[in-house]
Amino acid sequence: MFENGLVFRECNVSLRQFLIVAFYLMLMVPSSRADDSKKLIMASMKGDLSSVKSLVSGGVDVNSSTDKGLTPLMVASLKGSVDVVEYLLSRQAEVDRKDATGMTALMAAAKQGHLGVVKVLVEKGASLDTSSDKGLTALCLAAMDGRLDVVKFLVSKNANVNAKDSAGMTPLGFANANSHRDVASFLSDNGAK
Repeated sequence: MFENGLVFRECNVSLRQFLIVAFYLMLMVPSSRADDSKKLIMASMKGDLSSVKSLVSGGVDVNSSTDKGLTPLMVASLKGSVDVVEYLLSRQAEVDRKDATGMTALMAAAKQGHLGVVKVLVEKGASLDTSSDKGLTALCLAAMDGRLDVVKFLVSKNANVNAKDSAGMTPLGFANANSHRDVASFLSDNGAK
């Protein structure tokens, strides 16, 4: 049966044909949901609304996440993409979902100073005083980075000006520690201690 390698040649042809068919099938089969979720997160990060809409319309979960818990809403908020944030929220993205460190989309936007995104998230019900695993709130993060316009907005919406992180620091403490005098002055004028 194995004389002259006949069986080997027959198997080799069959294997070659199988590989060719498998290759063409891979080209025709849609990508996996995991790949699509990654594409949605990347499109959200880039602010590519057209791709985000296409992927979501194709059935990709708007609340899919990375292994670190980052969602499309979080990365769009981090990058300041108001239109992508609005679209994801309109498709039921979880506004207060936390990543692996307890950070939310609002915290990401506040830290980066993306006032437009902060306003949209608050309008859609984002919790102002939710804290990360280290006790940081959106106001703490905005004060830490000197984001006066975001600090003013959050205070106008009644964010807790005396919230403490796990080390006991307040938004005023963060503003002072980072020499953001304008933020510190505003917080002091609004009851921060």
